[in-house]
Amino acid sequence: MRKIHVRGAATAAVAAMAFGVAAPVASAAEVETTTVKAASSETESALRPTAADVRDLISRMRVAGAEAQEISEFEAFATQLENGTNEQPRILGMGTIVRKLIVAGLRHGGVWAGKIVGKVSKKAGNYIKKNGNKIADAIEDVEGWSETALTLALVKAGVPTDVAGDIAKGIMLVAG
Repeated sequence: MRKIHVRGAATAAVAAMAFGVAAPVASAAEVETTTVKAASSETESALRPTAADVRDLISRMRVAGAEAQEISEFEAFATQLENGTNEQPRILGMGTIVRKLIVAGLRHGGVWAGKIVGKVSKKAGNYIKKNGNKIADAIEDVEGWSETALTLALVKAGVPTDVAGDIAKGIMLVAG
């Protein structure tokens, strides 16, 4: 009995392909895949630092009396973002500068930190607002950034486990 159903299904599939029914289904699948990729790239570009984000962070860092060397690195990066060129040699790689921006954003707040807060639960967002320095201290020296490594560092620093996991996910979304 089972063989009859398998043969029937195979016959129906062959007939569908012969009559062109499978082509619209395949096209629909391709459109859906393309739409998902486009939405994903839009999300990624919305999370990338903009020159305005970096300039906002720089102004907050100046008010707080942050290190001049770090501010100058961020100013050079903001200029590169504004010009849209990579002609100037960059001392730091993109991953390193984004990590530094995340740590500085957690310390000083602003638009850039808001991108992280926007990607976490309300509970984790409130925790970030109250404990940004603690979180920045915990993740600053983590070598290989991954969700697991950041979660472990945050838990070790005293962040509740559920909040630590959520913050680590948000940070990794922004860090790319």
